[in-house]
Amino acid sequence: MTSANTVMTGSRVELVNWLRHEKPETIVENTIAALERGVPMDELWAAGALTAAKYVSNQARNLLGFVSHAMIGCEDARQSALRQPEEIQKILLIQALAQVVTDLHDPCFAPYELFDVWGISEGNVDDGVKQLRADVSLGEWMRADHRLVGLSKEMKREELIDLLLDIGLEGMVTDDHTLITPALALDMMELTGWEDGLSMLRGTLRYSCTFPRNLAPYQKAVDLVEKYNLESKISLGLKDAAAISQLRERFLAMSPEERPEAVAKAMADEAASADTVISALSLAACDMYLQVDPVAQDDFDAVSREVAPIHIGTTLNILRASLRHMSPRTQALAVVMGGCLLERGPSILNEKFEFISFSPSRAYPYSEDIAAVSDLSAAELIKQLRLAIFAHDVRKTTAAIAAYRDLNAPSDDLIALLVEIACSDDGTLMHNVKHLHSCLEEFRSSTHSDRWNFLIAAGKWISWYAGKDTKVYQQASKALAS
Repeated sequence: MTSANTVMTGSRVELVNWLRHEKPETIVENTIAALERGVPMDELWAAGALTAAKYVSNQARNLLGFVSHAMIGCEDARQSALRQPEEIQKILLIQALAQVVTDLHDPCFAPYELFDVWGISEGNVDDGVKQLRADVSLGEWMRADHRLVGLSKEMKREELIDLLLDIGLEGMVTDDHTLITPALALDMMELTGWEDGLSMLRGTLRYSCTFPRNLAPYQKAVDLVEKYNLESKISLGLKDAAAISQLRERFLAMSPEERPEAVAKAMADEAASADTVISALSLAACDMYLQVDPVAQDDFDAVSREVAPIHIGTTLNILRASLRHMSPRTQALAVVMGGCLLERGPSILNEKFEFISFSPSRAYPYSEDIAAVSDLSAAELIKQLRLAIFAHDVRKTTAAIAAYRDLNAPSDDLIALLVEIACSDDGTLMHNVKHLHSCLEEFRSSTHSDRWNFLIAAGKWISWYAGKDTKVYQQASKALAS
């Protein structure tokens, strides 16, 4: 068994072997030991993701069943660590690796190993793709894995990626992890490379095979792409600020079932770019999320119920990021599927864990709450925000961020606080950094006057879990300070 103290070269094979045999009780001290020995942080991020891909089962047996976020959590944490102080970067890394090791000892996920498969071929690529998609629909996860490996030897890399993202779109409205997981795996391949990283993509395909997906939204998107000939009309042009505002208002004002076709018409009849439409959808989704009241913290599996609504914004962020990997047809499908997400609205689960329709509440922040803190300085608002977040006070949290925005104060200090608090959590199974990452990306990519809503949404989510589960954080902070 290899420990961090005996890793001499820091090779990826050694690091993966160390992590797969690591224990939750020692992962913090041994990660710090690895860093002190000079193991590059990028190698540790990559090793964490690859260990999770190979040794943590992530095949959902039922919708909202036991799903590991360890692999994609490494990429979310890595992205959230950008621009942050070194200590915060280290804590995010420790949290991510601790989640990997925790899942390696969870009876829902382990023991497991993603063995190499030899791959099978149908003689030509078209038949192989057809059979692969049939196997996914039938839930034949092992045979689908074989077909994927076979196709990886026959298809151009960009075509295989496009295929996997298209398959991810199929189940996205049921469970957005079908798209989120391959998209984040592709980003992590920046560190792992293609050959090592293919194991992550194999896992994402197995995931899509192993739970019932509602394919009706995808079929609706296929029909709309064909009806409006969007494959030949899709563009990734510059964002049109005026069109973004108009489309956002239009989407919110119309009935939910009209939204997918309205998205198609915007691209076909108004020549709106994909980036313009997704920006409008993202703002509208954020508006919806801010109309969802928090779940009572003592409810059964409250984390799962609380985290479900914010996923809509994360999925739209992933759609935007995935466009660069897609063919024109898949790009068009992706944007229309964004309209299907808005048709569904935020995912809402009741006390019996049944999906229920989104019914908007009064939007956060409340105007009277903003007025109550409007005379505070930026520094005072940061202090007020910290107190409100740890008090789980969603009204004061969202109002403090809005008042800070109204001062035209720079966002960096506020973002630093959100990241600092997010990295202290180890009870939301990496959802802490997952949704912060997407909110920060949407904020930074937007030029709209309401882009601060993404930070308000991030604060709303963080205020629910802050301080609840901080064992790993406390241990890491103490060790790093010594």
